[in-house]
Amino acid sequence: MGYQAWCQELDGSIKISWYNQPYMLKNVRSGEEYYCYGKLFKDKGSYTMVNPKCVLKSDPGNFFELTPIYPKIEGVPHSLIQKTIADFLKEPFENSVLDPPSWLMAELQLPRFFEALQGIHCPKNQKEIEKGYIRIKVEEALKIHLGIMHFKQDFKQSDFELSRWEKIEQFVRSLPFTLTEGQSAALDDIVLDLKSGKVMNRLIQGDVGSGKTVLAVIACFFMAINGYQSAYMAPTDILARQHHATFKKFLEPFGIQVGLLTGTLNSEEERITKEKMRTGEVAVVIGTHALIQETTDFYHLAFVVTDEQHRFGVKQRAKLATKGAGPPHVLIMSATPIPRTLALILYGDLHVSEIKEKPKGRKPVKTFFYREKYWPKVLGFLTEQVAHGNQAFVVCPFIEESEGMEKVRDVQNVYEEVREKIGQNCRIGLLHGQMKNDEKNKVIDGFTKKEIDILVATTIIEVGIDVQNANVMVILSPERFGLAQLHQLRGRVGRGKAQAYCILLSDTQNEDTLKRMEMLVTARDGFEIAERDFELRGSGDYFGTRQHGLPRFFALDPLKDLEIIEKTKKIAEALYQSGKKEDMIYKDRMIADFEVETEEITLT
Repeated sequence: MGYQAWCQELDGSIKISWYNQPYMLKNVRSGEEYYCYGKLFKDKGSYTMVNPKCVLKSDPGNFFELTPIYPKIEGVPHSLIQKTIADFLKEPFENSVLDPPSWLMAELQLPRFFEALQGIHCPKNQKEIEKGYIRIKVEEALKIHLGIMHFKQDFKQSDFELSRWEKIEQFVRSLPFTLTEGQSAALDDIVLDLKSGKVMNRLIQGDVGSGKTVLAVIACFFMAINGYQSAYMAPTDILARQHHATFKKFLEPFGIQVGLLTGTLNSEEERITKEKMRTGEVAVVIGTHALIQETTDFYHLAFVVTDEQHRFGVKQRAKLATKGAGPPHVLIMSATPIPRTLALILYGDLHVSEIKEKPKGRKPVKTFFYREKYWPKVLGFLTEQVAHGNQAFVVCPFIEESEGMEKVRDVQNVYEEVREKIGQNCRIGLLHGQMKNDEKNKVIDGFTKKEIDILVATTIIEVGIDVQNANVMVILSPERFGLAQLHQLRGRVGRGKAQAYCILLSDTQNEDTLKRMEMLVTARDGFEIAERDFELRGSGDYFGTRQHGLPRFFALDPLKDLEIIEKTKKIAEALYQSGKKEDMIYKDRMIADFEVETEEITLT
């Protein structure tokens, strides 16, 4: 049962509603003045406050004290959550095991653990809240720094002798295209790293379609002619197979064997590939997480590439780096630009190269945002494009219809609808993550060979599907995706000479979402889009910090807490090297916590 009241202000009124609180009928009297506290909801130009806390203006009590707001727990009143936590923190407890070493506490002026909790949950002023949160942020940053140091192979000198540098330029001249300025600059960085005599540890960030893969091909070629093996770890089976075909095309004419190792090979194929890796017959191996299995060995691994590396956890990357006889050179490639603060946590002192321009001759993708009512016209446009010999993607956020998401198009129903309406003129394919790997590979192969005109799919196509004949990307319910992800999807088209189009269809009325759609329509720079996406969605959700192999951030904000991140990195280095008992106990606890929080993180 509900009750309503109107709160009159000088410039208008606010409707106040109470549900399942019959006692409020007696507590609130007409004509009295009250202070009300609660969340405001806007509805058709007017404001409503639901189940607010109200006290008489003449007797406010502790109404103006700072009050913590906790996440909702179904069936538990918020007041009970507040009271339970407040009661728990009434009696102080001391446990030195929960605190950092005394010198660290003094240097950073950190409160004890109990004091920090009190400051966050039962603060007397804003300063206590800030001190409590700084304590939590510092420990989050230390835990991540120490955890990464534990798994990271931090080597200085390289064990691999390299020569025949002139062959790099000869190989580049043999390519059927000219490298862009950005590609050439990044290649120069790689060569300088290899010539330095130290282990290369470089990240190449390049917008979608900027041509990062060819740099890995060139580097693998150079390592092969020096007698060393290279491993290229891709996040998905589909992408691994596609890169395998690309590497074979460029390297096998030079007598360099390229192998494929994924979890979808049959037992005999897997046995043969692993044997060739052990004997060195295969110089370059393209694979997925199968590359880091215990039974996988290399003859002389000297170079490791991880692609779309944010999809691999810290442990997986470290494990691949230990497969060689000595510390291998490492090249990391990502089409999702990473803000500097997050990169500092993920990679420490990693050297970064950026490729911002696209290969010459490619036209910018034209992007449009329409309402759902234009769906029939979009189907007509797809039919026209297919008639001109082009191909298209139609992307949906879900595989099947989801409860509570009736307005969100799912891939199964859209596939049936597209087949029914334009299937007589177009060959329609279906692709999603729940299909068996051989089924997925068959569909991708069919689309690549132009046996499928329109591919209806989920975001499984986001990474690495490279079909130059595809020039239309239709994204249904784009509000379900982040800006960076939408830009990645858009990057699947526009790789050939034909004009490419990206069409976003949604009936959303959300103002923030509409701003995101407007930005995607007008912006083409993936670096700008990624930074904006990071700001809009926050560090905890930016393509998932757990996809980085990191624990979720609770208080630390990589966008705002750069000073804490930088300061704690130096402290973590001192802790990691320290032999003092107090420091070692704390370090081991932080690393153990890091391992527990990351153990369930798996590869895509």
